[in-house]
Amino acid sequence: MTISRASRRPIQPKLRSMPLRKTPSAIYIQMHQLANEKERLQEELVRVCDRQQQIIDRLAELDRNLAQLDLDVENNAVSAEMSEAQFVNKIKAKPTERIQKTRGVTYESMTIEY
Repeated sequence: MTISRASRRPIQPKLRSMPLRKTPSAIYIQMHQLANEKERLQEELVRVCDRQQQIIDRLAELDRNLAQLDLDVENNAVSAEMSEAQFVNKIKAKPTERIQKTRGVTYESMTIEY
């Protein structure tokens, strides 16, 4: 994975259109601005680290899911060897089981008026 050129260059400070005077108040203003920029960059770094951890966790989850699906494929290859008659019987049995389960259930109707 390569890093784009835009992200490799250093972060440029904000430039002013007018040069600052060398007065004590101007120096304090500049110190305040630099402190604010430092705080902003630290907060941004925390957000980036949090996002990086989220991505790492998601990649690990995807790896686990892929491994599970690989196992399922291997298990399915073994079960695919069962006879066609067994497969047809298995398919036919499921809908009747569901129908028998729902016959005993009563449903209550409800009307919603707007």
